[in-house]
Amino acid sequence: MVIITTILKVRAPGMALNRIPLFVWAMLITSFMVMFAMPAVMLASTGLILDRLLGTHFYNPGEGGDPVLWQHLFWFFGHPEVYLIFMPALGFMSSIIPTFARRPVFGYTAMVLALVATGFLAFGLWVHHMFATNVPDMGKSFFTAASLLIAIPTAVQIFCWLATLWTGRLNLKTPLLFALAFFVILVLGGLTGVMLGAVSLDHQLHDTYFVVAH
Repeated sequence: MVIITTILKVRAPGMALNRIPLFVWAMLITSFMVMFAMPAVMLASTGLILDRLLGTHFYNPGEGGDPVLWQHLFWFFGHPEVYLIFMPALGFMSSIIPTFARRPVFGYTAMVLALVATGFLAFGLWVHHMFATNVPDMGKSFFTAASLLIAIPTAVQIFCWLATLWTGRLNLKTPLLFALAFFVILVLGGLTGVMLGAVSLDHQLHDTYFVVAH
């Protein structure tokens, strides 16, 4: 809340939202995501400690509980949490690349919209961690579609970064070299994520080191 209030209410005079750095946009979206994601893991953990210490049966199938409920609650937090870590890194990249390309970032508006879309879609993916459970096939299809869709805003940012580098005057110092290496890891991780987002392939690769590598 502190970060959100500061960004929305305590900006410097003349600093409109369409002028703030992309790193600030990334932190604003991350902060909103924290507000919506954290209650789920708090609820899941509360149910778990009540099961263990007080003998409730939220997750005990022998007493009418449902272990898949734990997975839903945990992964509703757990998948956005991946982006809670990832979004600031995108902000870092959007600060480092223009600095060492010595030109403004290409496609500022597209970059902002891509960050917003990533933050929004991150909450519609959690079941792709649960394709091996008894979730209905229709639900799995929806989450497959969402898992493929979230690759689009990330690709938009990659192409904007590449356009910034292509039209810039590169200063190949260490931060930019790290950023270029980040491209390789990001693309590999993204492509393997798209593969694992498909139910049929995920069933084959479940519990293998391909998932760990992703």
